[in-house]
Amino acid sequence: MVCYLYINSAAVISKLRKVVCVSLRAHEGLLGRRPHLQSQRESWGGHSAAAAAAMSTLLRCVSSSSLVLFQRGARQKLPGRRNFRTFPALWDQKASRGVLYKDLVVGVPKETVQNERRVALSPAGVQALVKQGFSVQVESGAGEESKFSDQQYKDAGATITDVQGALGSDLVLKVRAPSLSEADLLKPKSTLVSFIYPAQNPELMQKLSERESTVLAMDQVPRVTIAQGYDALSSMANIAGYKAVVLAANHFGRFFTGQITAAGKVPPAKVLVIGGGVAGLAAAGAAKSMGAIVRGFDTRPAALEQFKSFGAEPLEVEVQESGEGVGGYAKEMSKEFIEAEMALFAKQCKEVDILISTALIPGKRAPILIKKEFVESMKDGSVVVDLAAEAGGNIETTKPGELYVHKGVTHVGYTDLPSRMATQASALYSNNILKLLKGISPDKEYFHYEPTEEFDYGTLDHVIRGTLVMKDGKNMFPSPLPKTAPPAPVKQKSVAELDAEKAAVISPFKRTMTSAGVYTAGVSTCLALGIISPNAAFTQMVTTFGLAGIVGYHTVWGVTPALHSPLMSVTNAISGLTAVGGLVLMGGGLTPSSLPETLALAAAFVSSINIAGGFLITQRMLDMFKRPTDPPEYNYLYALPGAAFVGGYGASLAAGYNIEQMMYLGSGLCCVGALAGLSAQGTSRLGNALGMMGVAGGIAATLGALKPSPELLSQMSLAMATGGTLGLTIAKRIEITDLPQLVAAFHSLVGLAAVLTCVAEYMIEYPHLETHPAAGVLKTVAYLGTYIGGVTFSGSLVAYGKLQGLLDSAPLLLPGRHAMNAGLMAASVGGMVPFMLTSSYETGMGCLLGVSGLSTIMGVTLTAAIGGADMPVVITVLNSYSGWALCAEGFLLDNNLMTIVGALIGSSGAILSYIMCVVSRHTYANMHLSLF
Repeated sequence: MVCYLYINSAAVISKLRKVVCVSLRAHEGLLGRRPHLQSQRESWGGHSAAAAAAMSTLLRCVSSSSLVLFQRGARQKLPGRRNFRTFPALWDQKASRGVLYKDLVVGVPKETVQNERRVALSPAGVQALVKQGFSVQVESGAGEESKFSDQQYKDAGATITDVQGALGSDLVLKVRAPSLSEADLLKPKSTLVSFIYPAQNPELMQKLSERESTVLAMDQVPRVTIAQGYDALSSMANIAGYKAVVLAANHFGRFFTGQITAAGKVPPAKVLVIGGGVAGLAAAGAAKSMGAIVRGFDTRPAALEQFKSFGAEPLEVEVQESGEGVGGYAKEMSKEFIEAEMALFAKQCKEVDILISTALIPGKRAPILIKKEFVESMKDGSVVVDLAAEAGGNIETTKPGELYVHKGVTHVGYTDLPSRMATQASALYSNNILKLLKGISPDKEYFHYEPTEEFDYGTLDHVIRGTLVMKDGKNMFPSPLPKTAPPAPVKQKSVAELDAEKAAVISPFKRTMTSAGVYTAGVSTCLALGIISPNAAFTQMVTTFGLAGIVGYHTVWGVTPALHSPLMSVTNAISGLTAVGGLVLMGGGLTPSSLPETLALAAAFVSSINIAGGFLITQRMLDMFKRPTDPPEYNYLYALPGAAFVGGYGASLAAGYNIEQMMYLGSGLCCVGALAGLSAQGTSRLGNALGMMGVAGGIAATLGALKPSPELLSQMSLAMATGGTLGLTIAKRIEITDLPQLVAAFHSLVGLAAVLTCVAEYMIEYPHLETHPAAGVLKTVAYLGTYIGGVTFSGSLVAYGKLQGLLDSAPLLLPGRHAMNAGLMAASVGGMVPFMLTSSYETGMGCLLGVSGLSTIMGVTLTAAIGGADMPVVITVLNSYSGWALCAEGFLLDNNLMTIVGALIGSSGAILSYIMCVVSRHTYANMHLSLF
């Protein structure tokens, strides 16, 4: 028997050997226990020996070949069929992996329901599936109503077929549930993905069961965080909410926005949105953007908070009762609450011009919220849009599917609003299906997913089992409940509310005592630093550090929330002044002449990528806030003070003046102005320009102080120019939606530059450490700078991977991670002891390289354990750390500019981290503890 095996690990070989040995021993034991078989033993003996020899040879071959495969890191696929039937666990591995994508045909039929204009897959979706390996066939004319021609589908890689070909595919993608006649055309044992509504369509479910179909119902995707990208109901509700406002505006006889004209004053329209789900919030946002006064009502406190975030006025009743239900829907309320609710609606109907209602309860008729008398009390010319019309409607006078006028009030009861924006709806639905297929079957070669009856809430197993309503003809609806309960909703609190709560808890005496203790510790620290200061230069550096830290602390407290990301970006760009450390340590001629000089060159190169790319990212972020109606800007005029600053220094240097320290002061002040400018919308562009001036002035002053040879200056210029060009290219080509995560990627370069500079400085200064008056300080900051830089480097890369979708956004909760992190921290701290005590170069370098490796690992393990939603906060924390690393470089190189800028970034980054922690409902201490 010939066996074709995929083996790429020693573990499989070991198990195979054990199986063979057990089988041979069982064979021998069988003969021993069955005397009547003993007569056959001789005839079998030769075969057994031959089989044993053959198996031994096979194992030797597999062992040697698997070693080669393992070393290559790849698995070779051998032709033929595996027939190792003796051990099902081995021969059934291929079946468990599913079907190759290239063996599956995806069919996209034309929708046949009346007025349905959508199509399940857009040309872009076809292109994505073809790229993955699927064969796609689209029914002729399927995309016409969505403005997708057959030629577009052909260009994307699909073939055009008839209805039998589309419905007879292995995997059929539809929008609406198939009719009974369409179900008869489905291929037996095929898979169907569409809206199904299994509880309302028992006859269809029976027909699909007869076809032995597997059905993934898009309407049954659980509304959990991990499934947001697959949630087609939310995608369609978003479109319906927007379209409702457009239709209301079309039938309303006045402006939405208020105006004061020469002809008179026009009051703004008043819009009431009932229901704070996806559709309601989309409607509120659209109406607000059109200038209307928007009011929102929902029984759920969280939804009211979301209305408020859209600029709408949240309406509440006095009865305290939460309407939080299951799956993102509201629950039915008590009689007392409904009575208070009705009174509120009766009052609002007399005031508002437009009413949009979206309230639904799963599996039941939509509740009547607006009675006939409420409608008749509205002003003539008012408009009501009932998005719950398909489920009976929230408005008593609604006629589902119709547009009509009742007592002067226009009623919009359309049940096909998403289809009225067919192109957009089809594109979003196509994306939902693609993400669902990729999410449940992430393998790159095989289409396979395995439902399970036991799962935790919010997991991928929850999504698969909830969406799967039929498997091979077996009805799987409804899905069992998860083993774990969903997390309880937490009401968001503002910074003012949290501060008020803290103030109420802390007594005046305790608050004053705490403040006095802080100031006592501060002045005591100043005294201690003065006592242990090795020289006057260190004292001056600490003074600079302290003053800069205080300035940074007070600079960003009033930052506008919308400017959090641009502020992070500009501080990240400024922290690229780690390039100064690289420039100071560079040497040789056109090329470096030693390893430390090579490390310094690398530090200057990566820092210049961060500087140029960081400022361009900030500019692009600020451009997002620019409106067509804004007055023209002349930001190029800021080049005048920049040219005066750098050009004036060049002229002074040529005249024989050494004013580097004043240049450092000017650069530091420009960086302070950059942080202050990015705290408000009106001065944000000035802040970005000041940041550029500060960095340019600092680099120019460093070059002027060094006075490098023409060859060395060429090396420096080439490194900086190459890095800057690369940074600009990356920042210019990246998609606008990817800018925040690119900040994290660039930020990792700051950490890498800090590590390279600290290691290079130690290598250069080692011969002079015995006579250096501040050798202890130098070694301390070199070690700490290396550690902080390593954490920043790897942590920022992980943050980038999570935000970009390259890594799973879910927290990576490794078993024993706390013990592992504690061990890494203990090893890092313990490594400082021999580093400080040793006079051996090899031991010192070993400690530095060791802590760089440990800190890099810590950056990965710590950041990976935090969810993707909290990555922006993590980036601000790491940004603060990079500031302290830059400070360490300043102390190490006795450079005032690096100390000033590092203290600014460190302290301002800490405050920005605190602000973002409050907004995201984390405590500042917990965010740091979650990292460590």
